[in-house]
Amino acid sequence: MKMNAKIPHIKVDAFPLVDNHFSGVGHYTLGIISGFDELAGEGKLTYDLITPHNRSGMLAKYGFRNYRKVIKSPISSKVLRGFMKYRWRVPIDFIFGQGKYYFPSFLSWPTWVAESVVVIHDVTYLAVPECVDKGNREYLSKTVPFSMKNSKNIIAVSEFSKSEIIKYYNIEPSRIHVATPSIDRRNFYKRSDEEIFKVKMKYDIFSDHYILSVGNIEPRKNYDKLVDAYTSLPRSITDKYPLVIVGAGGWNNAHVKERIQAAKENGYHIINPKQFVEDKDMPALYSGAQFFVFTPIYEGFGMPPLEAYACGTPVLASRVASVPEAAGKAAVYANPFDVEDIAKKLAYMVKVTEKDRHQFDKAIEKHLAELSWRKSAEITAYALTNLPIEYFQKGTGDV
Repeated sequence: MKMNAKIPHIKVDAFPLVDNHFSGVGHYTLGIISGFDELAGEGKLTYDLITPHNRSGMLAKYGFRNYRKVIKSPISSKVLRGFMKYRWRVPIDFIFGQGKYYFPSFLSWPTWVAESVVVIHDVTYLAVPECVDKGNREYLSKTVPFSMKNSKNIIAVSEFSKSEIIKYYNIEPSRIHVATPSIDRRNFYKRSDEEIFKVKMKYDIFSDHYILSVGNIEPRKNYDKLVDAYTSLPRSITDKYPLVIVGAGGWNNAHVKERIQAAKENGYHIINPKQFVEDKDMPALYSGAQFFVFTPIYEGFGMPPLEAYACGTPVLASRVASVPEAAGKAAVYANPFDVEDIAKKLAYMVKVTEKDRHQFDKAIEKHLAELSWRKSAEITAYALTNLPIEYFQKGTGDV
């Protein structure tokens, strides 16, 4: 497709990549930037990365090859958040330069001339406010409307999240573009028995079989009902299959920790590694699990099912919110509000995976093939520019 347009230049807020806690937002940001890097390698765009001045060196580990430059921000993350909190219209583009600005983490810094898009991952703070701590809930409630007003367009990470943004903010649907997460299969793939064994020993998982769950220990992840469902299973199952919960300490989780401790005192083998589980060890933990269970009550998308799939592991998931988009037709589903149903589906997963774990493989591969960071980066670039999406697609876009 021949175009006479000038090659677009994008300024990327890369703060989530160097944050102390590399969260799901960080993984999403990494995936989209990897897509931008591929597009830049084809000459379809150029991009800069903006980071805190004292953390720019942390970007080297990601292996981006085609960015134009790293901009070391003299403004700290804390100060930028203050700009948003008090709605100060500081012209960021006068500081960092002209271009199209991409903000991947809820907050769209105010610009004077430059256009921008902001990613709104979910509206948990409005839809299920009891699942978000008060400080964060109040901050997002105040800053997200300001961010959306600052932005030309909005990126949602699922069709469900798009519908929620429209529902709660009455945003014109044409301004919202859906760019779903994907998975980097260079990192997430089935690991060897030897690697699985080493990683299990590292985190004190002394069992040949286990059920895995991943996510911060906080109300939205629904661990209280998962633990109750697990401990209601016959001992013949729980004795053979420990429940391994990998998740950083969240907030308002004392009752979950109490449930876990009570279960342990009653002889149930529930493992919550005390040491931080490194990202590089996650593929081995996924690979070694009998199956993966993901039963939150609300998600903007939810990447863990994709990570489990890429490692060849079947998934039991919640049939709520965006989770069916993330887990697709390859998953078995449970009602996350019903302990009895979760328990029933846990027992079912044990039964079917013991019989044949590979019966899910075809559906898993089909689902993973439908998602790609490249495609989501193309959609994001389209939302940022005035160029048609065909310009960014492979084999097109000559300028």
